[in-house]
Amino acid sequence: MEVKSERQNYTYGEIINQIEKWKIIYNDITGKDFVLHLKIFSDKYDEIIIFGCGSSYNLSKSVSFFTKSMLPGQSCLALPSSELLINTDTYINEYKKYLVVGFSRSGETTESVKVVRLLKNRRNVTTFTFSCKENNTISKFSDYHFLCRGVTEKSIVMTVSFSSMLIAYCMILIKFLDKKKMLEEFKCLIEYLNDNIPILYDDIESYFKNNGTFNSYFVLGSGFNYGLAVEADLKMKGMSQTPSYSYHLYEFNHGPKSLINEESLCLILTLSKDLFKKEEIIKEILDLGSKVLIIGGKNNINISNNNLKYLFSDFNFSFDIIGSFINIPVFHILAYIKTIKKNLNPDKPQNLNYTVVI
Repeated sequence: MEVKSERQNYTYGEIINQIEKWKIIYNDITGKDFVLHLKIFSDKYDEIIIFGCGSSYNLSKSVSFFTKSMLPGQSCLALPSSELLINTDTYINEYKKYLVVGFSRSGETTESVKVVRLLKNRRNVTTFTFSCKENNTISKFSDYHFLCRGVTEKSIVMTVSFSSMLIAYCMILIKFLDKKKMLEEFKCLIEYLNDNIPILYDDIESYFKNNGTFNSYFVLGSGFNYGLAVEADLKMKGMSQTPSYSYHLYEFNHGPKSLINEESLCLILTLSKDLFKKEEIIKEILDLGSKVLIIGGKNNINISNNNLKYLFSDFNFSFDIIGSFINIPVFHILAYIKTIKKNLNPDKPQNLNYTVVI
């Protein structure tokens, strides 16, 4: 298989330039003309159901947590599109009111399109979908649709589309809630990452050169970060064909740590300052011989070890859930560089297609 040079792949450009797409989304949502989509959240729903396939399902897990965080007491559930499709009446009661939110990069994924078609005529269901392609099928059957403008990927794996749809939903909800400080911090996040992504790439590349390779990969994240952890795991599997696993931070001690060894790399996503005994968990992973990368956290973790490295150690955001977005380019770049090191083509991962059509 012919592999282009390290920085000439579509995937590389889409990872490195994704913050430019976030800027477009930010400007679209914060603009004065953005009104229609805000009305969706004005109604009282018995439950909000979030759905998607693959990366879009991982995205849904983080969206569900974000929604619960912003709307205390709101029942919210993330499901794979197929689960909602084959068990519709189990999840949707005719006597209750639902907002059903779906994500599909192409808007053509079979299970996701079938979900919105199935729900189209149910009076107790409002559908709101997100995509990155104009004039797609899912938008035609949805009550509301948001298009992430300019986010058209050529590569098969989802990178910029994943982060763009996620940040779009989160910003729409906080704009509806009129949380001006959070919207302003999203702007600061975009500026911070815009300045630091090129530096981050060189930093991770240097880490690979100085620390050798790894044959197994673990990603740990809690709350909003759990969906990101599962996505990071999927990116490493899909692109580099490396055995990868994802867990809630504290669940790692309940069995999964038996897989750790000297040939492992453990990525720990941004840690809340309020987490208990996080240092004990990290020290145990290090004691088992694994290399550890921690995103942020240097100010609230007092550990020094040759197998431990901090990334984005200087970042400082008032809202942990917004700071969590810095995890995304990190795990994208890690998976990309691992793929290149294995002499695989990140634009054409084995056995995968751009859109799953059944």
